[in-house]
Amino acid sequence: MQRKLLIVCDAFPPDFAPRVGYLCKFLDSDYDITVVTEETGHNSWPVSFERQNFCIHKFALTSANPLICNFQAIGDYLFSRKDRKLYKQAIKILNDSRFDMVWCTSYYIFPLLCGKKLAQHFNIPLCIDLRDIKEQEAKPIGLHRIRHFFRLQWLNIWRRNRILKSAQSVTTISPWHVETLSKFHNNVHLVYNGYDDEDFRYKETKTDYFTITYTGRILDLSLRNPILLFEAVRDLCKNDDFAKALRIKWFLDDASMKQIGGLTANYGLTAVTEMHPTISAKEMPEVLNNSSIALVLTNLSTPKGPHGIMTTKFFEALGCERPILCVRSDESCLAAAIAETNAGLAGRDVEEVKNFIISKFHEWQQNGFTHQNVRLKEQFTRQTQAVQFKEIFEQTIQKQ
Repeated sequence: MQRKLLIVCDAFPPDFAPRVGYLCKFLDSDYDITVVTEETGHNSWPVSFERQNFCIHKFALTSANPLICNFQAIGDYLFSRKDRKLYKQAIKILNDSRFDMVWCTSYYIFPLLCGKKLAQHFNIPLCIDLRDIKEQEAKPIGLHRIRHFFRLQWLNIWRRNRILKSAQSVTTISPWHVETLSKFHNNVHLVYNGYDDEDFRYKETKTDYFTITYTGRILDLSLRNPILLFEAVRDLCKNDDFAKALRIKWFLDDASMKQIGGLTANYGLTAVTEMHPTISAKEMPEVLNNSSIALVLTNLSTPKGPHGIMTTKFFEALGCERPILCVRSDESCLAAAIAETNAGLAGRDVEEVKNFIISKFHEWQQNGFTHQNVRLKEQFTRQTQAVQFKEIFEQTIQKQ
């Protein structure tokens, strides 16, 4: 039976949001997909696919003039301006259409109100997907708590929870997120982020150097803390043979480079460190397959945060079967997934991290490459995600 799915999202590839792009790529042909989203002009995550029963409508919602943009941002905070504008634009184009369900996905709050209003307009069920939630972040202290209050994040959390009551189902990205959102909705499902197994596959690649690689952003050390790595590598580099063979490669944006550049100098690791600009999604598999260890950064999950963050970098390294070094272990969802899949180490102290690095170094010395014998990685593919989403969509539609 042909289903007509309306997707409302904050962005669509190449404007990031790979979760949405991969769903459209792999959701089977029983679904006719229409996407409504904002035109942002970014080009950070190309996800290419061919699909006959697919159309997308992108709308410019924010002015290019910085002064006007600032006033619009105030309207977004106070009155959900962008949601209301997206709804009005979408209705003009879709008013005579028919849909079976709305799937609305967001990393924060936009465009949840628009998704709710469109579901009400067409009198169809709503499934909300939350890729991130504010509660996952470390709780602010001191002056940061005052700034947090006046940034109205508490208001947007309240708005989000009100909108959740209008949804027939909710999906999110980690067990912690499911537990948290279940306080506000009684039908929350876990669909992990993952990797495309057409691109992220193991390839035996011999390298001239023993390479530890990180790709991503590092703006807040409370969320991603590499200190254990620096402490461990500083100790290991006292061995000249190890130091001569080691390269730590960082693929970062400018702001993250400043963070890592300072730490690298402080720990005396400039000689073994390489800084590179952020790479595209297409380049990621090759970079991972040329790595001896894939570095994943997080921090300890505590009652004050951070919580439940399952970075996509973990899944991509898992797909390429590279040994994963996660520091500092969150001792929560991510550490459990690393243990379950035998993907590597979620490090809790310097000695653990040193022992792991040395064991992989010896493997590299012997073979010229490393390979992690991972388990159960198929459950984390984007293809598996699409099957999970279809099951949730069918249950949601049938309950209407």
